[in-house]
This record gives sequence, structure tokens and C-alpha cells, in this order.
Amino acid sequence: MWEEVVNLFNGYGVIPMVAMLFGVLLLIIEVFIPGFGFFGISGSVLSVGGIVARMIMGATLTQFLIMVLSVASLVVLAIILMFISAKTGLIKYSPIIETKTSVPVNYGKDNKQLIKTLLGKVTFATTEFRPVGKFEFNGEMYEASTYGDYIPKGQKIKIVEVKADKIFVKIASGENGKTK
Repeated sequence: MWEEVVNLFNGYGVIPMVAMLFGVLLLIIEVFIPGFGFFGISGSVLSVGGIVARMIMGATLTQFLIMVLSVASLVVLAIILMFISAKTGLIKYSPIIETKTSVPVNYGKDNKQLIKTLLGKVTFATTEFRPVGKFEFNGEMYEASTYGDYIPKGQKIKIVEVKADKIFVKIASGENGKTK
């Protein structure tokens, strides 16, 4: 078996080795920045490409299994390190770990209470509401929804309901045209 390992790395070309190492590095980055986006797809393609390139260069079935096991072991080790770090390390303080959502850490009861004080206030639509849009109030930007209505940018709106941190608006009564 050790002879197979020695022959595996002895016959490795530069391109398959770089593809495998860079692929594993990207997969490890994907573990810490989840989302199966650029890092996950690129890492998977490069790792598989490195294994395939080495197989084309003349690897045995045992060497193939060693390569697959090596990549899988490194990714599993990275996942274990990520879980340990989530409990005790640097990423313990990230918003995703602290709140179990991607909502910012400072989004707490104070913000919820502030949103409830908006009820009944009148302001202007900063963006179009189709049916979701944004408005500004006291220098803060908020996202709100209508009840399916279209509201153009600049229209005077009234905050009519706040339900479970969702703000609902409608055109302010008596205001048909755009203002601002």
C-alpha cells in the first residue's frame, strides 16, 4: 500500500497537483463561507479535474481511492475545525453563529420597538414599491411591503401595520400625486 502512495505522488504532474491542492483549498474556504457558490463549485471542479488528470496520466485504482480519500479527509477535517471554531474560536462571534440567521447582531429588541413607533407615520417612498420597496424616516432606511399595490418612487406613504418585524404601507390618504 505504501508503495502505491509513493508511486502516486512520484508520478504526479504539476497541473494535477496544483488543481488538487487549489481545489481542496477552495473547498475549505467554502466550509467557512457557506453558500455553494464560487468557492464550492470551483473547488469541486478543480479537485475532480486534478483526480481525473492524474488518472489519465496512469494511476491505479488504489491510487484513485487514495486521492479521493485524501480530498474527503481534508474537507471533513475542515468541517470539524469549523464546528470547533464556531463554539470557541473566531467565527463564534459572527452574526450567523450568534443569531442563527444572517440578520445583523445589533438587530434586537430596540430595533423592533423602534419599528413599532413608526406606526401611523407619513413619509415618502424612496424606491418603487412592487410590492416591496424602501422608505426613509429620520435618516434611517427601512424596507416595507404594500398589500399588493404599486407605489411609485416619491409618493407620500403612510405606515399602516407592523407585524412580526414587517412593515406595511399604503398611499397616504388625500395624496394622489407624487410629491418630492
